[in-house]
Amino acid sequence: MDEYYTGIWNPAESRVEPIVGILFDANSRLYAWTKEGRVYIRPNPTPDNTDPSWSLMLDIQSEVKSGFDGGMLGFVLDPDFFTNGFFYVYYSTYVSGGSEPDAAVGRVRRFKANNPNHATQLPTTDYSSPLNLILIGESDSTGIPITKLSHMGGTLVFGTDNSLIISTGDGAYYSNDDDGSHPGTAYQECLDLGVMTVAENIGANRSQFLNSHCGKLLRIDPATGNGLPSNPFYSTDYPRSAQSRVWARGFRNPFRIMHIPLTGNHIDDPGDFFVGDVGQEDKEEYNIVTQGGQNFGWPHNEGMDLTHPRLPEYIPLNPQKPIIDYRSGSGRAIKNNTIFNIGSANVPGINPMEGRSAIAGIYYDKDTYPTEYKNTYFVADVEGTIFNIKLDADYNVHYVNRFGYNLPSIVSVAIHPMEGNIYYLEYSPSGSSIHRIRYSPSNRPPIAKIKADILSGNSPQVVAFSALDSYDPDDQELTYAWNFGDGSPAATSLAPHHKFTNTAQTTYKVKLMVTDPNGEKGYDSLYVSINNAPPVITGSSIHPLNMINANEPYNLILTASATDDHTAANQLNYVWKLMLAHNDHEHLYTTYTGNNRNITLPALECTSGLATYWYRMYLIVTDQQGLSTTYTKDINLNCIGIQQIITFPAIPDKQTTDPIFLLNATASSALPVYYYSVSGPATVGGNTVSLTGRPGQVRIRAAQHGNSVYSQAPITERVFNVTRPITQQSVTFDSIFPKLITSPAFTLNATSSSGLPIEYLIISGPATLSGGNLITLTGQEGTVRVRAIQAGSYSVNGAYKERTFAVTDPCPSTLTLSQTISGGAPIIYQAGQLIHAANVIQNGSNAVYRAGASIELNPGFQVQTGAVFKAYIQGCH
Repeated sequence: MDEYYTGIWNPAESRVEPIVGILFDANSRLYAWTKEGRVYIRPNPTPDNTDPSWSLMLDIQSEVKSGFDGGMLGFVLDPDFFTNGFFYVYYSTYVSGGSEPDAAVGRVRRFKANNPNHATQLPTTDYSSPLNLILIGESDSTGIPITKLSHMGGTLVFGTDNSLIISTGDGAYYSNDDDGSHPGTAYQECLDLGVMTVAENIGANRSQFLNSHCGKLLRIDPATGNGLPSNPFYSTDYPRSAQSRVWARGFRNPFRIMHIPLTGNHIDDPGDFFVGDVGQEDKEEYNIVTQGGQNFGWPHNEGMDLTHPRLPEYIPLNPQKPIIDYRSGSGRAIKNNTIFNIGSANVPGINPMEGRSAIAGIYYDKDTYPTEYKNTYFVADVEGTIFNIKLDADYNVHYVNRFGYNLPSIVSVAIHPMEGNIYYLEYSPSGSSIHRIRYSPSNRPPIAKIKADILSGNSPQVVAFSALDSYDPDDQELTYAWNFGDGSPAATSLAPHHKFTNTAQTTYKVKLMVTDPNGEKGYDSLYVSINNAPPVITGSSIHPLNMINANEPYNLILTASATDDHTAANQLNYVWKLMLAHNDHEHLYTTYTGNNRNITLPALECTSGLATYWYRMYLIVTDQQGLSTTYTKDINLNCIGIQQIITFPAIPDKQTTDPIFLLNATASSALPVYYYSVSGPATVGGNTVSLTGRPGQVRIRAAQHGNSVYSQAPITERVFNVTRPITQQSVTFDSIFPKLITSPAFTLNATSSSGLPIEYLIISGPATLSGGNLITLTGQEGTVRVRAIQAGSYSVNGAYKERTFAVTDPCPSTLTLSQTISGGAPIIYQAGQLIHAANVIQNGSNAVYRAGASIELNPGFQVQTGAVFKAYIQGCH
């Protein structure tokens, strides 16, 4: 069963960072590292730890270039970390004097940690240690060249012999053939500034070129960064050369790899490696590297038998085939040197085997899961599938089963050394979550999810909460416990309403705990800010920007205007996240901070008929108190051809038990529309939507990729909510007539259609509540707003109704009249002391003014012909 382990990633409580990897040490401490260049560590929690504490271990964000698919993608602990404190990171960094967003240098660094195995203190980086060392990339010319910040590989792992293995990508263009000088890359800047040599300007063919670090498994001495003498192409004269470091080659983007346990030796053999190599458009690969010098064929070879016309001098002879390929057509596997379709009698399993980015995972040698999983491999695809693979000692594939399906986007897999549970990382550029797959044959813990109708406002502020999206995987009835963070009593209903009062700016952490009948618990939390509101974005330079020309860079000044109730406009923090969006997902391209930034959107090409690409920009404005507002803008491509649009009708909300349904978007070109499930508990196959049986919000995207006549259409999205079946109820609340400040206390009367009891809450105004439903006026004028609430239960949804009524003073001390008086019925205005009149009494009106001391007729006062006006100096009657 799949469950949240730490919920939404937000370790600093004020900043959301996308995690790209997780791992455990032998003491079960969890390490998580971010694209921006930070490493966090969390001790192994107790089972009832509902508020886990993360500690910052490393922060090198100033030197990490984290745009697009780049950043700090690799992290590993030294095998002797508990003793020597060494750990290693692999990241893309800036080119000295460079300006191109895609030009970068891949760098591998070693750091020394304090307290690597302290009983109570968590490790922190000793930034001044003389043992810190750049192993690869001490200068621009000695690093791993990247001309397109998309393919840099991303894994660090140790071999059995304690050599350090680095998986690198080809650093080339990502969506079509690149044989060098590709206009979509930063090749020219990389040449001009010495990031790569002229000989390396061969695009994806660098994967075959021994004098390039790109597209390889590199094997180095972790103490020096030199290649090792037992490497297949080692040069005694040039131990730090790319050739000396190469262990295996011919990879496109081996983003995640794993070391296979119990292989290799402790002297000069690192062992075997399971490599997930991300394909271009046709095939994803799982490869096994068993010895130095192996060649896996890219860019000429993709999958087992697909070839691309490439530079002839870099076509490999008899390249090593992957043990599994999949994506287009049937998934295939090799068994006894023969290719079989997965799902056949020879290699049972799932067919078709779908996905778009292969992720190597873990070898499972624990006893927590059932015995059939012992000594098998768990690998993943970023689209949200975990596969379970059985290999024999010769790496023949015996079966490929789908272990987890319709999971969130997966970029990293780890195994807990003591629990024996598999953990995976759900990646999102705007935030990530860590999940645990726990074996629980008899009972699974529930999932808690909070919703709120408002998250900020001035005191007093009433917030309506709901736990309706919480659920139990075993479909058992849940109970609820709410902690509002302000010291008030806990609530136990499904949808409570709570009033926050404070004179100061305050943020409350609201927690929800749900419990199933067997005592298993789930947790969620959110923040409510009082006496503060997020900024209001009033305009920006991207608001009117809808389309740019394809294949051309676009110059843009990023400027925005915003207001905030407690922060001056010049003190607001502006962050712009540029995303490259593609069909059903998006990549963080780069991040800009500040206002009035001159940028250039890189040229983006249209891939007519194959896919739809566009830019998505997020403008995030944050005030000094940490509240933020996000504006999202899609910037489409003006491609060759007739423009078309998609009409996509709204999708009504659903219940978890609803059957499959069809989507019916149409393109103005009459070409077929393609659908993608972007997020939420639903899958899409063709135009058929299947719900997964879990509640939540679903986002579905419609696209039409164009052809030789029509350009690609701007994507269109629809969102709908899925809820579990529950009885709906309504609240009937008697009207409340206007009151005088001297009116006596009175009772409220409301009922619910469910027959469940009503609670009352005064939202605002001059009144107090006692005895459950007795209202007493405070003696001041104003408008009272009161809410009748039936907060629901597991089987009945919450509901409420509001009433307002005016409370007036029949004899105020002073009365100011500015309104026009019309109509023939006599009307009396009175005050205990003074009346200030500056109004018009229209023809046919009859008005009487009475005041105890004086009546002032000020400029603007007028009695029209035919009106009756009388004034008396006397008190109120």
